[in-house]
Amino acid sequence: MPQMSSRPYAVVLAGGGGTRLWPLSSPHRPKPFLPLLHGRSPLAVTLERLAPLVPIADTYIVVAANQVQLVRECAPQIAADHILAEPVSRNTGAAVALAVATIERADEAVMLVIPADHAVRDDDAWRVALAAAADHASREEGTLYTLGVVPTRPETGFGYIVADGERVTRFTEKPQREEAERLIAAGARWNAGTFAWRRDSARSALQRFAPSLINGIGEYSTVPAGPIDTFVMEPAAAAGLVRTLPLDCGWSDIGSWGELRAHLLPRASMEEIRMEAPGGRTIVISNEHGVIALQPNGAATMDLEQMSGSDLRAASERE
Repeated sequence: MPQMSSRPYAVVLAGGGGTRLWPLSSPHRPKPFLPLLHGRSPLAVTLERLAPLVPIADTYIVVAANQVQLVRECAPQIAADHILAEPVSRNTGAAVALAVATIERADEAVMLVIPADHAVRDDDAWRVALAAAADHASREEGTLYTLGVVPTRPETGFGYIVADGERVTRFTEKPQREEAERLIAAGARWNAGTFAWRRDSARSALQRFAPSLINGIGEYSTVPAGPIDTFVMEPAAAAGLVRTLPLDCGWSDIGSWGELRAHLLPRASMEEIRMEAPGGRTIVISNEHGVIALQPNGAATMDLEQMSGSDLRAASERE
């Protein structure tokens, strides 16, 4: 693992709307807090994966105020003053700005920004990539680093990082299949929402490209909502300030029932995984039948894997 020139700290983003894995998830208990990964929550698994690189004492979690108790349940080892509660959810742009503004660290300290709800197969490879990004960022004031996942297919549901060598030239969000194929052929990588930068680099970028975020933290409800990619990373890339390193670790955002099944079950597996959902339902995950929701009486009611995101959202809103 690369030796980092300074001790980094980590900011884990634990937000989410809680509709894409309905009926297991809900706005009251979104994906980071569900027992999705063999009985454990993505948040707990993320913190365990991170710990050899960044100790718990240097780890912070940003979460909506109404989900702080969920963090305490899933990650009791996190100190109360290391949980940054957002009064209202404003997406990752405001969450990052909140962390930059409120966590007291030296200007040259490296901040790692990590989603709480992703999964990987190779923990060591993930840590090696993150350590490399942290090391580069520590020696390059003003430069923002992002990890790009080596693609395995022309996925239309992910964002892509387009780069010339390490220098990011642009970000492309959720392309059509043909465009995704062209991007992959040209060497583009998936955007995993995982970043490394010095604290002063992040503050400078926010002041330059998104002053309404960093200057509005005191009145959080008025801060504009949107992802850090749109507010900072895209204009910073256009200004030549963003670099990327590859991430090849069996990554998944487990952002749909199909993604979760693919991560949990190898293609040849005959295993069946069951999860208890609200309302007495049981979720059954298998390669033979996909992802099925069973009613309390055992009757199959729907094939969740075949439902669109809008269908799942509508079903969640009806409950």
